[in-house]
Amino acid sequence: MENMEKLNSKNILVTGGAGFIGSHLVDKLIEQGNEVLVIDNLSSGKKENINPKAEFHKIDIRDPEISRFIKKIQIVFHLAAQPIVDIAYNNPLETIEINIMGTANLLESCRKNNNLKSIIITSSDKAYGKSKNLPYKETDPLLGDHPYNFSKSATDLLGQTYFKTYNLPIAITRFSNVFGPRDFNFSRIIPDIFKSIIKNEQLFIRSNGEMIREFTYVDDITNGCLKLADNIDRIKGQAFNFGSKNIFNIINLIKQIEEILNVKVDYKIINTAKNEIAKQYLDYSKAENLLDWHPKTEFKQAIKQTFNWYKEKSAQI
Repeated sequence: MENMEKLNSKNILVTGGAGFIGSHLVDKLIEQGNEVLVIDNLSSGKKENINPKAEFHKIDIRDPEISRFIKKIQIVFHLAAQPIVDIAYNNPLETIEINIMGTANLLESCRKNNNLKSIIITSSDKAYGKSKNLPYKETDPLLGDHPYNFSKSATDLLGQTYFKTYNLPIAITRFSNVFGPRDFNFSRIIPDIFKSIIKNEQLFIRSNGEMIREFTYVDDITNGCLKLADNIDRIKGQAFNFGSKNIFNIINLIKQIEEILNVKVDYKIINTAKNEIAKQYLDYSKAENLLDWHPKTEFKQAIKQTFNWYKEKSAQI
């Protein structure tokens, strides 16, 4: 596995480490020989996702008590968030409190700890909002105007602020749409497609089916996070896009999955989604050039692996 020779024997905090992406990251960190502390309020994460070798504390990212966990930490990966777009639309205040004020609370705790070697903040392509430039580049402005998108823009800017003002060793990720095992958020299109196949149910497409998105396998994303921590001394203060070549509109995504799995998806376009971004995909050449990071998981393989995991967990769907 790449990164094995560098990031090891560290004391590492992963916020949101019981979640979909966070738990995969925790597994890699422990495999590399690190001591990992997970904090998560289990609002969307699951305790069963947490590696048994990790130390776990159930606590909300907004709780000032998190400062006591920072004292022995060298590296922070911040993934804790309210991750669901529809919840943000219906309950914007909670999303703003968790995603923005939770990040501010964490960064204040980090500011008071002089032992930190790196802080990796996970953002999203949604931070760019409805940019007219495609693919999105790290130099593009952050223009999120939906409550979820705005919370990602603000989280991103908070990280930049704490680097510029307090010289904290911060780097920021901006992911495309991530998929893989352990994602039980069925408001996301790939888990929803798999659920409809396994349960033999009709799939309701909330957009018009023409929205273009980029889909990246979780293993490639966690490798990117590790690359940032490995290289923090020369890239701190910067943001990096992590994406893939898996760029489809929703109807074509369904066709791709039908072909890979040799199934037929029964779907209906209901077009009820609000404030959707028509096209969104990333230029990740900066990560390729500066971090030697590349998305390595072939889409067909990733879809098969992920679908097999959902089949094994069919009783929980």
